[in-house]
Parts: sequence; structure tokens; C-alpha cells
Amino acid sequence: MKILIVGTGGGGSTDLSVVSAFRQLGHEVLFFDMRDHFRLGFLNRVINRLRKTPHYWGVEKINDAVLKSAYQFLPDLILFIKPVYFFPETITKLKLISKVFSWYPDYILFPKTSSYLFYKTIPLYDCHFSFNFANAEELKKCGAKLSLFLPCAADLDFHRPVSMSAEEKKYFGSNIAFVGTYAQEKRLEYLERLCHDGYDIKIWGNGWNRCPKNMCLVGSGKIQFRQVLGDEMSKVFNASKIVLAFVRQHNSETLACRTYEIPACGGFLLHERTAKIGEVFREGVEAEFFSSYEEMQKKIDIYLADDELRHKVADAGMEKVVSGGHLFKDRVAVIVKVFNALLGIQ
Repeated sequence: MKILIVGTGGGGSTDLSVVSAFRQLGHEVLFFDMRDHFRLGFLNRVINRLRKTPHYWGVEKINDAVLKSAYQFLPDLILFIKPVYFFPETITKLKLISKVFSWYPDYILFPKTSSYLFYKTIPLYDCHFSFNFANAEELKKCGAKLSLFLPCAADLDFHRPVSMSAEEKKYFGSNIAFVGTYAQEKRLEYLERLCHDGYDIKIWGNGWNRCPKNMCLVGSGKIQFRQVLGDEMSKVFNASKIVLAFVRQHNSETLACRTYEIPACGGFLLHERTAKIGEVFREGVEAEFFSSYEEMQKKIDIYLADDELRHKVADAGMEKVVSGGHLFKDRVAVIVKVFNALLGIQ
């Protein structure tokens, strides 16, 4: 197949993992990087802070550019990853060339991460896929013809065990690690309590400069105030004894990209308990879960005290992701299967 993928590149981008996965399966892929054709300017940022649902101005160029790419490449399938900038007439024209799918990473009922244009175009796509389980039904309510749950995954080009020097192990390592964006949610509350209880923690990610300066996490130097991507993220997961994973409450998440990335890198996963996490990993065998601070703390103490058990669970978790159908090549195989079904191809 010839596939046009419309997404966003950059270090550690899941969109590039999707591109690589299609190529691994033998498809010809053209990647249309939205950053090359549209950047959020000052006016868009300021006005959309005041709007419940973003409405982007100046997106005519990116719409013209994606049409030009499609007319030149003539793909069998066009896959948009979070298409928030595209007009209904653009999607309608593209459907004259090929099937048009979308893959959406966020929760559509949280409008700040979506757009007025995406809501208008929902009924036009041939199929919607979503990282978020709740989206599958919500998109149908918004007029989607076909809507399927297809979660995030791991990419072994980015998420794998990596070798480190002694200095790197010391820099990236800790007893407990968290890699993720700052948010005034459970992650902040639980990490702050761990800090007060004296645990060795390192926090990596964006936005942590917004953390209140009087918090233990700031005063004790637990926050690294930088993002880690690619090999650096793998080093954090490898060098740390326990890696915490929280889901985003405003996104109604049940599974996140870290759900798969941490075990793929060989890290020990201690994941917030959700309705879906038990369908991916066996609790106490391939990962551990928690429903409260007290349960999280109890499991941290158990696994910090037992290196052999911790390594056994981490190894089983890595095997589950790598061999259990949780790589991006497994996800895109589903997309190809749906495409073939829509065309009546066995």
C-alpha cells in the first residue's frame, strides 16, 4: 500500500513510530509533518485560552499543502494523527482519492485538546481509531461511521534497554522515577507524599517549573526540570528501581503510552490501577498496580527490598510488551486489517 500519514515529528514522537511501523510491514509511506506548514502563533494562543474549544486561524496553508501532497502521492490510505487543523471540505476532497482514517490520542470530551474543526469533520472520516477507550463510543455519538479503540504502544527503536556508564547510572537513576508532564492531579499529590516520607525520587518532564516552590519536591531537589526522550528516557527506566505510571484524569485515560514504554525499556512498572490495565499485564507477575497512596507505598517497600523479585517482574513485563502484541507494528496491522475489510479484501 501507499500510505500518507499526517502528523507531527520531533524527538520521541509517537507519530514517527507509526511511520516506522508501516514501513516495517512493507508499505510505502509519505510523512506529512504538520509543523512544516503551521505553527501556533501568538494570536491563536491568546484567543484560545479564552475559548472552551480551540478555533485555529491561518490554517488555509496547511489544508492546501496536504491536498497537494495527496494529489502528488496518490495514496491508498491517508491516516491523520490528531487532525485538529483541517476543514471539512479538505477531508471531503481527500476521500475522492483514498480512504481517510484518523487516530486520536486525547479524550474528545475534553475540548481544550481538540478543535472546532475536528468536531465538524468527525462524520467524514471512514474510520476513527483512539488511544482512549472512552472515545470509541463518544465518537459514534458525534457521528463517526466507524470508531475503534486502538491504544498507544512501544517502539523498539526508541523503547529498549540501553547500556550506561557508571556516571550515567548515577545521574539518571533513583529508587523511584516518574517521567511525565506536571499536572495538579494524583501524580502531584502522591509524589509530594513520597517526598515527605523520605523516598529517593527523581522526576523528569515538562512543566514542573509550575510546581509550587514551597513543596517538598522542589525544596529537596527531586524535580530535574528537564524532559527526557529516546535513549535518555530508556536510561531513566533502566537505571531506576521502580518507575511510576499515572493516567491523566482530565483525559479519562485507562492506558497511557508509558504503560507500554516503561516495560519495553526493561523498567519495573508500578501503574495506577484502571479498568484496562489488568487486560494488558498480570498483576504481580508482569507489573504492579495501585489504587491508593497506601497501596503504592506498600508495593514500593516490598519491591525495593527484593531485587530478585523486582527484576523477575520487570523481565516478564518486557516480554509481554515485546511479544504480546503491544508494539506499534501490531497496532498498524489492525489499521491495515480494517482498511482491507472496508474494501472487501480478505
